[in-house]
Amino acid sequence: MFEKRIKIKSPDQLKQFASTLSSCLKGNELILLTGDLGSGKTTFTKFLVSSIDSEAGEDVNSPTFSIMNVYETDRFPIYHIDLYRVKQFDLSDVLDNGLVIVEWPDESMYEIENTPILILDFFITEDEGREINIRLKNADYVRKCIR
Repeated sequence: MFEKRIKIKSPDQLKQFASTLSSCLKGNELILLTGDLGSGKTTFTKFLVSSIDSEAGEDVNSPTFSIMNVYETDRFPIYHIDLYRVKQFDLSDVLDNGLVIVEWPDESMYEIENTPILILDFFITEDEGREINIRLKNADYVRKCIR
């Protein structure tokens, strides 16, 4: 499994990272986002969706209460799921039907087979920046977009 840790010093750097990453996505990936409240998971999602489709990016907000938001883009649908208040969620209806982004994933999602999985663990640093630990499973083609 590929693993890399990157430092993010500003929102502009996070936006650039999301934009670069989006250029490698095929639209069948599962992106699992972990980190403390306020660590940047939803902001990253907004930047990622915006880089795929700027109009859809305007609609991105945390689906904490709705559980799932769907963003239709020209490239592929994006399913943004927040499981902070939910113990289990069945991904079978959305998996492989578009890009699936899950904040607060449950443990079973790490074990899904035959789906490209990107795991991004967000950490707040002492200087209020961020570090993101990135792991790839069945998604080696994304490596070129992680610097």
